[in-house]
Amino acid sequence: MILKTALSVAAILAATTCSSSVEQSQNNNEETNDTSASATAVETESNDKALPESVSLAFVGDVMMGTNFPSEAFVTRDRGASLFKDCKDILKGADVAIANLEGTCYYGTDGQTTKNLNSPNTYIFRMPGDHMQHLVDCGIDAVGCANNHSNDFGMTGRKNTIKTLDEAGIKHSGIEGLTEAAVFERNGVKYAYIAFAASCKGTLDLNKEDEVKRLLKKYRPQCDVLVISFHGGAEGSKAQHVNRRYETFLGENRGDVYRFAHLCIDNGADIVIGHGPHVPRAVELYKDHFIAYSLGNFCTPYKVNLAGVSGQAALLTIQMNPKDGTFKGGKIHSFLQTQGVGPRSDANNSVAKTIRNLSQQDIPESPLKISDNGEMSK
Repeated sequence: MILKTALSVAAILAATTCSSSVEQSQNNNEETNDTSASATAVETESNDKALPESVSLAFVGDVMMGTNFPSEAFVTRDRGASLFKDCKDILKGADVAIANLEGTCYYGTDGQTTKNLNSPNTYIFRMPGDHMQHLVDCGIDAVGCANNHSNDFGMTGRKNTIKTLDEAGIKHSGIEGLTEAAVFERNGVKYAYIAFAASCKGTLDLNKEDEVKRLLKKYRPQCDVLVISFHGGAEGSKAQHVNRRYETFLGENRGDVYRFAHLCIDNGADIVIGHGPHVPRAVELYKDHFIAYSLGNFCTPYKVNLAGVSGQAALLTIQMNPKDGTFKGGKIHSFLQTQGVGPRSDANNSVAKTIRNLSQQDIPESPLKISDNGEMSK
């Protein structure tokens, strides 16, 4: 197994001086980003375990397959059977496939909603338990539960969702006290997956940097490949850009996702995948490791805005070297969504072109190249 050792003494000393205040973090943002890159030493050592030269990982953003709250009117007529028909083969073809489970998913109607039903900004998601099989059928290995809809039905909803995931054999991460990290093996390679969120009650918090570092330090020695996801950043069509500062939405602190992603790579993560803004954002290579800042919506047939760029759905496939986590290649597969229908193949490669343009604007220093059809290379 390839192990990545602890931080250098310089990085540890720097970490102890970090303030927990968002305001102080904002003031020191530029300085901290500079020092984290130079002061962190992530080393590797090998033993007798033989790893392949490359592994393939697939990622999608928000998945909310339909909700039976407040009624079955928001469940497809075929109960989701055709939602993933255009992308199933791509997901199943990867060694590991990971999605963000945007909401609860379980059998029955247990649990009282924690949301304000009188607010126009209230969205409540409870996917029927039988829909979990659709994730199994398209090869999803693990899901993130760290998002602002995992608590739509309180602790009852969260526990029921985890029970349904366990019964389906899907790994999970992201809820404090319930599901910290998913550790599993595929084809002789051991993976650890940790999901974080910003301003989402009871989830692993991406704004708590000391806790982020603690978790990465804990799980890095347990795996060959360490995958991090986050649900953060402002939302909507006006929030497509990675602005390298703390973002807010509806008065909530949604984190500095650029800072967070680089912090994770500096502390041993192999790949970082974002979602939460409901629109696609830039991607980059940082220290030869891949970062996606938002994959947007992927399978959200009801109760989610799908107009314009919000209807563009990205499926990433990434090839990486499991010995050191470095990027070897990949592709942005483009899909489109319309209400009541899952992601459908887009011959115009719209989301790949959107992500390429945003990447060129927001992170021009990245050596990542993206072709017209979404192929990614160094």
